Amino acid sequence: MPAPRVDDPRYEQWLGDSLREMHVDLAVSVNDFELARWSELSSEDSWSCLVRLPAATQRVVDDKVLMNRTLQLAGIGSPATHTGRFPEMIIRQSKTGRFITKGRFGSASRGLNFTNADELADTILAASDQVTNRYGVHAHLQSEFTPADLVIVQEEVKGTEFGLDVISDLNGEFVSVLARRKIAMRGGETDRAESVDGSAFRALARRIARELPHRGSMDIDVIVDADGNSYVIDVNPRFGGGYPFSHLAGAHVPAAYVAWAHGRQPSDEWLVATPGVVSGKYVEAVVVQ
Repeated sequence: MPAPRVDDPRYEQWLGDSLREMHVDLAVSVNDFELARWSELSSEDSWSCLVRLPAATQRVVDDKVLMNRTLQLAGIGSPATHTGRFPEMIIRQSKTGRFITKGRFGSASRGLNFTNADELADTILAASDQVTNRYGVHAHLQSEFTPADLVIVQEEVKGTEFGLDVISDLNGEFVSVLARRKIAMRGGETDRAESVDGSAFRALARRIARELPHRGSMDIDVIVDADGNSYVIDVNPRFGGGYPFSHLAGAHVPAAYVAWAHGRQPSDEWLVATPGVVSGKYVEAVVVQ
């Protein structure tokens, strides 16, 4: 049976059957909507192989409005964040007049746009056609939120953007952070990056791990402004598109996952990356028909 959508009533049965039939000891997903579904499964041993967050924590991570409030209450820098319902109010409160729109329950850069005060209302309207709820259902197909509520608007922060992997073991204990400086982006994903010394971000990573307890790797996007202030602009409780750059610089977090799953201590070198390694993603055109 092909995998059903995560909001399909048959999904839970399909997942359980697949895990049993293939004798899975460790299951990792990189799909945001699937992780939301995993968090809601019971605490029975049959799901113990899943690397997932508790339901309450997953809901915070899924919802960029709740995430912004959680970070700010913890004293962790994060841009001012609003839903798209009241663009006039957002413009009045803005310090820069420059904004970024995103999906509130964003995945794959849905609704991502850079805009100004004059074009904000139109940008929110355009983004509302792309965004979804936390299960990937488009705005016009569900009634929990209005389309504008599924769009968030953040004040644009100028600075150098970094990608972090905040790594905890499978018991949820913080162990390391990998960092890379983003050089180029494409479609909202890092296309070229340079590995940097993660120690500069270790205190921030430890605070994030304390506020958002998790197992495995959590992907964090951070902008550091000209004054050295750090702003967390996105959080994903999974391997992100930037992890391969740290992997190419010597890290091997998947191997650490396997070691932890078998009760072993991973090699220290799997949890660090050599600074100064510049890597890029390669796209090849191939015949498909």
